[in-house]
Amino acid sequence: MLELRPAPGSSSRSVTRTLRLDEDVEAGIVEMAEREQFSFNLLANRALRKLVEWDDKATKFGFIQVPTSIVEKVFNILSDDEARELGREAGANSLPEMILFWFKKFNPENALKALEMIGSYGNAFRVQYTIDGGTDTVVLKHDRGPRVSAFYGELFQSLFKPMGAKVETHETDGQVVVTITRPMRSVGNGTRDSPLIPCFPGAKNGRGYKR
Repeated sequence: MLELRPAPGSSSRSVTRTLRLDEDVEAGIVEMAEREQFSFNLLANRALRKLVEWDDKATKFGFIQVPTSIVEKVFNILSDDEARELGREAGANSLPEMILFWFKKFNPENALKALEMIGSYGNAFRVQYTIDGGTDTVVLKHDRGPRVSAFYGELFQSLFKPMGAKVETHETDGQVVVTITRPMRSVGNGTRDSPLIPCFPGAKNGRGYKR
């Protein structure tokens, strides 16, 4: 029997529910909890959150699991121009469609939430966010070669420029650093920055967040 309680630090309203677990599932969670030095309840909550936030919707949207070695080999077959064209298509069409499917509204905050979910749950990359004055910086680490960096660089350009942001990218073989200058909006007699990086629980916003 498993009695679920809220995970530490969760912003959601908590409930307590008792579940029956198969013995092998219970044994697997116990082993993971001991190995990772997390509580049994925390791991169970994480697994259920992933089911709700990612697995159910990702299946409906057509996501599949592919070994990272195959992804790297496929991109190495492409030319730089082909990888960039694929990134432009993803940023202009595929990802906006996914954002609307997930969140029902296409805006910068939801775009970054979607990237966070793809990186975290889909194991596609690691993302870190920082805010410095009027600039948002996104560091996307993937370690899969220059063609993958070219893909993500163009994806960011195509995704955020239509929202009115100025986007600059710096690519290496293993990561893409993106600086996003926010669009300005009027406030009284002056203007102020409109942050692109979302303020949602777990966002990597440079304020002590650790995975």
